[in-house]
Formats: sequence, C-alpha cells, structure tokens
Amino acid sequence: MARQFKEFVTLAKQIKSLYIIYGSNVDNVLSASLLLKFFKEQDVDVHLAPFHRAPKPFSEGLVVGIGILQRPVSGVRFLSIDDFLGKEPTALQSTSLYLIKHIKDFWIVSRTLEALALSAMLSLSKASLYDENLVEIHRGVLEEALSKDMWEYSESIRFFGYPRRDIIQALEKSIDPYIVGLSLDPESCAAINKRIREEFKGDVINKLVEEAEKILAKYSRITLKLVGPKILIKNIEEIEDVYEAFYAMTFYMDLKGSEPLLYITLEPQLMKYMTSLMFSTLKKFKTLIDTLIQSAGIKRFIIKGIRVGVVDISTEPSTPPLYTLYRILKGVGLAEEVMVFTNGKEFFLPVQFLEPRWPLDKEFNIEKNNVILSSLQSVGDVLK
Repeated sequence: MARQFKEFVTLAKQIKSLYIIYGSNVDNVLSASLLLKFFKEQDVDVHLAPFHRAPKPFSEGLVVGIGILQRPVSGVRFLSIDDFLGKEPTALQSTSLYLIKHIKDFWIVSRTLEALALSAMLSLSKASLYDENLVEIHRGVLEEALSKDMWEYSESIRFFGYPRRDIIQALEKSIDPYIVGLSLDPESCAAINKRIREEFKGDVINKLVEEAEKILAKYSRITLKLVGPKILIKNIEEIEDVYEAFYAMTFYMDLKGSEPLLYITLEPQLMKYMTSLMFSTLKKFKTLIDTLIQSAGIKRFIIKGIRVGVVDISTEPSTPPLYTLYRILKGVGLAEEVMVFTNGKEFFLPVQFLEPRWPLDKEFNIEKNNVILSSLQSVGDVLK
C-alpha cells in the first residue's frame, strides 16, 4: 500500500534524528538540501552525507536514502524517500519536484526553491538539457508542484537567459548547446552581431540564430534546434534561467564536492555567486573545450562492455570542472557513456559515474567530486 509523506514526517518527529544519504546527481543533492531545510523547521536533527562518504550509522537513528541503492545492513533501519512521494516506480522522475509538491502541504515554498527544483530535474536529461521527453514525463507533477505564475513552457530561442537577457549576452552565456567560437566569447558575439546588422536588413535575431545553427551542425552528433520549447521562469531574482542554474550547481559540485551545495536551499542567494564563478572559470578552459569539440580530441575505449571516453587534461594549468565539461560535450552528442580525464599520471572519474550504492563495497580515493585512479584498468574495476 502506498505510504504518505505525512507518515514520513510524523515518524521523523517521533525519532527526532535522521541520517540522510544521497546520490550524486544535482536532483539528489537538492532533494537532500530541501529535507535539511524542511526538518530544521520541524525541530528534527538531520545529518547528511553523500553515498560515497557515508559510514555505517549508529543503530538508533533512521537512515533515509535519496537516489541510492542500499544493501542490507544489520541493525540499521533504512527507508527510501521515494516510498513516500507517490512517484511512478517505473519512470525516472525528479525527487526534488515531488518533495516540493508535498512540502507545500506544511509550509509556503518560495518561487526560488521551485526554480531550483526545476533546474535539478534537468540532471535527469539524456542528452541536451532541452529534452522534450523529460518535460512530458514530469508534466503532471510540474502542474501540481509549481506556482503557475512563475514558469511556462513555450517556444523560445534556446540561449541561456533569453528573452530576459539581451540576445548577444544570452548567446555568450550559453554552453548547452555549446557554439564554438561564440560561447564564452563576448568579443566574437559582439562582432557577429555587428556584421549581421551591417549586412542583413531583415530580422537580425533570426539571422543570428540561423548562423549559430550552421556552426553547431558542423560538429554536433545529435540534431539540435536552437528554437523550440523551453522552460521560462518569471519574477525570480536569484535565477534568470533554469538551464544555466543547473550548470552552476553542477560546476559548484565539481569545485567543492556535493556537501557545500547542501546549503543552497538555506541560502539561495549563493546562485548568483556560483553562476558568476562558473563563467569566469570556464573561460579559462575555453581553448580546451573548443579543441575537444573541433578536433574530437577524445580517445574512445570499450571497458567491460561500457563505452568510455578518455580526455587528456595534462596541458591544463589546473584541473577543469570535469563533470561540467562532460555535460557540455554531452550536449552536442560527443560524450561517451562514461568520461574519464587524465593528467598522464592519474585518471579522474567524476563521482556521478559511480553506482550510488551504500555501503560501498570498497573505499575510493575521492577528492572533491572526482575518484582518483591509478590506471585505465582501475577505471574498469570501479565500473563493474
């Protein structure tokens, strides 16, 4: 029989202590953050850890899993949050959106938190963030969970921040899909806009989109349209664009690991800082991104039946935000099922590629958001 979220809340209040273990995608981390905020106001003591850092807890606590596969542990009471949300068991659906829906029965949820949940949903996209099937799968909960006046799903240009942002600024900030020669390059964006205005007397914006699509078609392995259905949000100060916000949260996890991101629902103003930092950092790796896309600088292997791409980052002065880089490549169809990055001595595997199993079968050397491995063979051992 289906269980109700209010049952979970009642149980947590009785026990007064929760140990939350969460998986590694943005949706799982934001869901954990939502529960942290919610139960802080319910006077419940909450401890959180990502699945790859969570030790076996003391038996008197209640362990709640978010997006993890749990092996039986003697003396541990374990519950999956999914069992209390009414999610469809066969569909890959956003936990954070369902939490927003149920939390609204207890207190007022801000539009900013709703927008964050929308952004987190995008971590479930298969390729491009503009995955129309993803929106259709969530259509019901989107209608129930979100304020009708804070979002819409309508035809628009798929540049980050457009139409709230000027078309040239939106093009410069867009990294999914990544437009070589224009993304992260304000001078080139200004130059193409100037040229089009001088040479073309018709609809300048449509001409700009048309030229960007021609560039994209030269290297993208998936068919992408720069005009189509897009989630637009309104009247929210901290977030201009949910697609951009997803990348900002992904980047922040690359930079610091998942634990600092847990505070995003408590201090959503962090989004502006995270977004600004992401763009200033990515510009330092623009040459690497352009090169990987233009020269297909990805070595490809099949390891234990899994297609693995390997990218050499040994020429970079510092470690790039690796899962963010993977998502950029994925957005134009160039990423393999799994991506590994090497500096020639070590191999770096973003934790998002680990199976979210708790407890882990063995310990890994994990720094920030990456598993550090000694060889390509050891990558195969992790993926088995």
